[in-house]
Amino acid sequence: MRTVLVLGWVLVGVTAGQYDPDCKWRDNVTSVDEIAHHKYQVLEDCLYYKLSRDADKLQSKGNALMLLPPTVAAGETLDLEIMDVQLRQMWINEVFKEMNMNGYINLSWKDRRLRWDLGDYKTDNINIKSFGKIWVPDINSVNYQTASSTSDYTSYQGINAKYTGNITARLEFRMQAECQVDYSDFPNDVKHCCFNLRSSLYKYYIKYFLIGSEQLNVDNLRTNWHIADSWIKKTNQDGDIKAEQLEVCVTARRKSSTLSIELLVPVTVSALLLIIAPFFGKFKEQIHVKMFSLLIQFLSFQLLVNKTPQVGFGEHVPKIYVFYAFTLSMTIISLIITVIIAAIARVPRKLPPAHRYTLLANVLNANICCGMEETPVTDGTSTKDTAADWLQIHVAVNNLVALFVLLFYVIGAIVIIC
Repeated sequence: MRTVLVLGWVLVGVTAGQYDPDCKWRDNVTSVDEIAHHKYQVLEDCLYYKLSRDADKLQSKGNALMLLPPTVAAGETLDLEIMDVQLRQMWINEVFKEMNMNGYINLSWKDRRLRWDLGDYKTDNINIKSFGKIWVPDINSVNYQTASSTSDYTSYQGINAKYTGNITARLEFRMQAECQVDYSDFPNDVKHCCFNLRSSLYKYYIKYFLIGSEQLNVDNLRTNWHIADSWIKKTNQDGDIKAEQLEVCVTARRKSSTLSIELLVPVTVSALLLIIAPFFGKFKEQIHVKMFSLLIQFLSFQLLVNKTPQVGFGEHVPKIYVFYAFTLSMTIISLIITVIIAAIARVPRKLPPAHRYTLLANVLNANICCGMEETPVTDGTSTKDTAADWLQIHVAVNNLVALFVLLFYVIGAIVIIC
């Protein structure tokens, strides 16, 4: 029994001798490069607990380093420096008009409680392995306390403390931003999405300062959207000029050249058929070509409708819809005019047209180079000569209308596209 007690006291003595909460062995070290990796981890822990004890004495509260902000005097504020913002991933919910963004913000602030003598501990910085070990600004989404916060997430990573009391950290975030969509250039539509980050507990205490560029870093962003613009700026919380928040915005344009080609090629082909229809010759052939062009346009419009977002375009009318409607309208008008002229041309007339109209029709038909009806065979009688002259005039009118339709369509298409 006595032997067991002796062994127990020996073990306690050895353990007590080995336990060194202040890392006194550091006095024999001239540089941290001489310390093994596991020893350096022990040195960081010793320094942290020493700073924690000093903070408890300074602020007269246990675990003050974890629970209380660094300032002591009344009226003091914390300057939170925003060094840069990086986006790493982005995807968009087309139905609910929401953008989900993953990224991080590099932050910096001062904490006087995390200062130490560089000559004493031989290291100029320590890594804080968990953000729960020190006080950090409670930066989060506006909706983090509501039911809509299921997808919003923030977490501090890579916290590092310098011996001067300067803290740097990386605020990882996953946010759901609300979007305003401009469908004017659909399918290359533009989405402008923003979300806000703020402090709920210290909204009057934390002041934001943008140190780096206001533009977000999107060099490593993985997305099928083109980032047209992005920024982070400081705004007020709900109109309160004393409370600040961060607004992060991204303007993205869809990159879908294949979809654009898929939607534009059919209607462009049908528009070309409309334009060259007068060169097919007879009225009957022109009518068939324009009806075929009309069929292609209806099928193309059905394809366009299938590509429309499920919730529609709202107040916006995309240019491609206007172009489709304009092309369809011009085709119908041209078809109706050709049908009417063809019907009028079949009406027999006994009186010949005025000679000046016949000459003008011949000049127009010769210069416009459009299609020409077969001229009736003349045998010297006035009836057949009259039919040929009237046919020349009707063909000239149709060619002239086709020329005006061409000019009006080209000008209208340029105005719509531009």
